[in-house]
Amino acid sequence: MKSRRLAQILLVAILIIPLFTPVFAQSNHTLEWGVNPNEEFTYVLQRAYYSDSYNKAFIEAQIPFLAEIQPGQTVVLEVDHLDAIESLINESIQLPRSYCNLLRSNDSVAIMSDLTGFVVPIGDWTFLDEIENITGTAGLTLIDTDDEWGTFGVGIIQGTGGSDITVSVEMRYEKENGTLTYLRHKYTTLGNDIIDVIFVHWYPGMPTIVGGDIQITTLLIILVSGGMGLVIAFIVYRGIKRKKSVIQRLGE
Repeated sequence: MKSRRLAQILLVAILIIPLFTPVFAQSNHTLEWGVNPNEEFTYVLQRAYYSDSYNKAFIEAQIPFLAEIQPGQTVVLEVDHLDAIESLINESIQLPRSYCNLLRSNDSVAIMSDLTGFVVPIGDWTFLDEIENITGTAGLTLIDTDDEWGTFGVGIIQGTGGSDITVSVEMRYEKENGTLTYLRHKYTTLGNDIIDVIFVHWYPGMPTIVGGDIQITTLLIILVSGGMGLVIAFIVYRGIKRKKSVIQRLGE
């Protein structure tokens, strides 16, 4: 009788104990943050060309902080806070976000706050490519070197006059810390530039103003725009499928 009772107790224990035993899920990535809250980085608007006031207003609507910066002016990016990185990430909407503030260099006055695209997690670039479906997105080319990671996107939209507008957006992040290092938006029609914006992570010795045809080898990133004119339909980027892509969130 005792042995039967003991057997019943052991059976109950075997069934119940797992309910109180923590389960540690194996991570499906090796992402980590390469920056810390309160870190600061200097940026500069190296070029801001607009063929007319309409095009200027258009791009500033896509990237609002451009309206507060003059070509050649440096600004400070301050890391405010970072989302926790979950062990299991199964869709892009689960990717962690960084929240940064953009300040004027001369007096630290805030230009914009809670910008969510200037810093991405580092350490598993292949995973970011796959979950963002970068290589599977038409018109988007993956940039992946020893030092930088990003995308180069090209699309065609129709302008108000019926002519095609070629939109190219290139973006790169520094693999060392995940910061946006260079961003360029360029809109061209009939061989002429109508918008050309270059915004870069600035280091002492770098130029603060460059011409439109200069080749920039600095690490870069950019935002994504829609189109121009009556039809705005250019969507780029790592399928940052989530609420919004990193590129889109850059302009918020």
